[in-house]
Parts: sequence; C-alpha cells; structure tokens
Amino acid sequence: MRNNSLAMLATVTAVGILAWGIGFFDPTTCTPSAQQAGWTSCDAIAQERNVALALLIGLTISIVIFLWWRGRKKP
Repeated sequence: MRNNSLAMLATVTAVGILAWGIGFFDPTTCTPSAQQAGWTSCDAIAQERNVALALLIGLTISIVIFLWWRGRKKP
C-alpha cells in the first residue's frame, strides 16, 4: 500500500465541502440589529463562506485531475 498524500488532501477538502454544507451559519436568520460594532457582518461571513467553498471545490477538482493524469501516464 502506497502513501498517497494528494489523495488524502483531496479527501480532507471533500470533507471540508461536506462540512460547509452542514454548516451552522445561515445568513438569512442573522439579525443585523443585534450586530455589535467591530464584529463581522452577516453578509461578510456569508461571502467568506462562499469563497472558501469555491476554493475547496477547486482544490479537490485539481487534485483529482492531477491524480487521474498521473495514473494514466503509467503503463
């Protein structure tokens, strides 16, 4: 059995995507009137979550494509 760090990284990012989907933060239930000065707004948190999701999906896809491409080259 080989140690395949890229496959492990792809698995971790895929679990991160799953965790994002189950996430506890819902910007639609956020109450802007309860926001305190100096804290991150609900919209900013939602935007950061979307950026993180895009990065996790991109990383997972790129690792899977790289592993597929590397595996094809071997006879």
